[in-house]
Amino acid sequence: MISSRIKNHYVRFIFFILMFTNVISISRGQDVDIISNTTEVIFEADMIEINQKESIIIAEDNVLFEQGQYKLRADKIIYNQATNKGNAYGNVIITTADGIKTKADEIQLNENFKHIIASPLLTELSDGSRFTALSGERKEGAKAVYTNGKFSPCICDFEAGETPIWDLRSSKIHHDYQTNTIRHENVRMHILGLPFVFLPWIAHPDPSVSRRSGLLMPDVEFSEDLGTVVNSPIFVVLDETSDIEFRPKLTANRGNVLETRYRKLWDKTDLKGSIFTGYVSTFDKNREAVSAINMEMDSTIQNNWEVDLDLKRSSQDTFLRRYDFNDETSLKSQFSGEKTTTQSYYHVEFSEVQNLTDSSNELNSPIMLPSITFERTGEGFIEGRSLKTKMHANHVLHDLGHDVSRWNIQQTSINSHENNFGVFENEFGYLGSFYYVSKRNDGFTNTGAVTRANIHASAGWRRYYNYIINENSLIIEPKIKTTFIGGDDKNNDIPNRDSADFRIDSANMFLTNRFQGYDYILPGARADVGLSAFTNSQLLGSLHGFAGVSRRHTGEVPSGLTAGKDTDLSDYVATVSAEKDDLYTFSWSGRINSTSSKLDESRTKLSAALLNAQLTIAHTQLTKNYFTSAESDLEEATILISQSLNSGVNLSASQNWDLSNSMVSRDKSSFIISWSDGLQDCLTLSLRYNRDPARDRDIKISETYQLLLNFKYLGGVPYDSN
Repeated sequence: MISSRIKNHYVRFIFFILMFTNVISISRGQDVDIISNTTEVIFEADMIEINQKESIIIAEDNVLFEQGQYKLRADKIIYNQATNKGNAYGNVIITTADGIKTKADEIQLNENFKHIIASPLLTELSDGSRFTALSGERKEGAKAVYTNGKFSPCICDFEAGETPIWDLRSSKIHHDYQTNTIRHENVRMHILGLPFVFLPWIAHPDPSVSRRSGLLMPDVEFSEDLGTVVNSPIFVVLDETSDIEFRPKLTANRGNVLETRYRKLWDKTDLKGSIFTGYVSTFDKNREAVSAINMEMDSTIQNNWEVDLDLKRSSQDTFLRRYDFNDETSLKSQFSGEKTTTQSYYHVEFSEVQNLTDSSNELNSPIMLPSITFERTGEGFIEGRSLKTKMHANHVLHDLGHDVSRWNIQQTSINSHENNFGVFENEFGYLGSFYYVSKRNDGFTNTGAVTRANIHASAGWRRYYNYIINENSLIIEPKIKTTFIGGDDKNNDIPNRDSADFRIDSANMFLTNRFQGYDYILPGARADVGLSAFTNSQLLGSLHGFAGVSRRHTGEVPSGLTAGKDTDLSDYVATVSAEKDDLYTFSWSGRINSTSSKLDESRTKLSAALLNAQLTIAHTQLTKNYFTSAESDLEEATILISQSLNSGVNLSASQNWDLSNSMVSRDKSSFIISWSDGLQDCLTLSLRYNRDPARDRDIKISETYQLLLNFKYLGGVPYDSN
């Protein structure tokens, strides 16, 4: 026998399998290279013995063996190069390049380590999922088979005896590496160690699969109105860029609905849509055939035009809300395209709105055919000034009984310059409008063509003042702007369809035309004054405040400027905000009546982080003068709290109150408790409660309870005996 034996704290051999050289040279502390024709193998061990005659290598103590994608550690390895077989003993750990780790007491390695037989073993996948089995066998790139095994995606310490929340125990477990599928035969599902259900087989994708055809996890709900509700989705992968999902919703009391979802991705286009078909109870009939569609498509076409298609339509008013598919009270379908360059903006839109709440003859279902907008900013005719051009045209039908066509053109010349006295801005321009009113239903009888011409001019000044107080910077910015709008007042002839909800605030106070859109133009002169302040405090964080007021010199008092009609001075507008790191944010905005000094409007919101809790409090109050036929002021409050507890438990609760008319009335309520991370990342448990007192023609006031259990990975794929 010719053999060599080396003992050293660290000895490393690099050699190649299948053929030894006739001469081997070994020196203490040196590497030993053994050359062959194929795969490189690296041995590291405290002691290595080489038997050249028998082609056997024995490595002991702190053994590391690397070949290709495999890395093996063990107390001892015996490798027979002539048969390409090896055995590893004691604390054996095999790690592969794809993140799979296998532990065993003893492992047999065949076919250049591409075939592994082990007993007993524990295999951990890349995401932490684990197999344990009395014995197992794995072939590289093909499959692994485990006998009398357990599988669980739960992250727990198996070796220390920790019990997973749930596991699958099977006589055979097949892990197919080519289809990335894990299949269990004669399987029992155990929850907290107790048997829960028996199945002849179950299969699911392994962690490397992002999507797979098969059954998705079903869910069951209980409703006083609908009875027991079962959802059992089926997911089908069509190709790499498209898939389809069938979601049957079966109710015990009210019929069934099938939702079909489709998704498709092209190079520059994304399409997704849902089609609903069913035979259910509705407001009109005990059983009625219903259908609906919800389709969205986004695409980029030639010359960088962004095209959007949004198609929404329902054959019946309330079934989408009643069966919890969509809580919207109107559906808007539109096709639009827009393009933005450095100096211009283009927008084209066709749209239709389907009203789902009103059964009367005067449905608010406007159709826009079309709306076209063009904007451009460039150099003006005068040096140092820029010219902004806007052109807009639209045609609207059935807008609460109005049919209106409109064409507008607006040009504004703008100049801004800064010197030691501050920033000076001025602008002047015109707005030309042509309307053709073919129908209106707002108390006026005039129809036909209406023309309007307006000019506008404004001048403004602002300046920053910076003061240092106790090493903190205080920045104050006063701002003054005077505005004049002249020309025709055709507000009694032109239906106001785009700016009916105007209220003065800090955002629109300094706009030349404070009203949204083009329909409402109020000629006159006014002056706007405001003061902003900003500072930073170590105690309170960032602080910002604004106060302003607008005074009318000529023209009528616009609705929304003040709650009263007898003053030329608007409400005093004010905002206050504060924020400090991740501790809290606070904001308040309000308006104080300039005549009575009463608060016409206030909106308050406070969000604070307290330990692991997040608390949000909001309050809104609005004077009844701002609402048509209102009997009292509007006032409401909301509290929302979310809390993260130990072991992955999360709580979330919200409550709304209606405080109008000096009463306290409980409004919407919700409560959710969920448990996920603490359940070893393999089970999500949630309990949800909702209360909504709002009534609908076909929807009862109800309280909803939902219990959801979601087991990680569970689903199904077609059984394949091969």
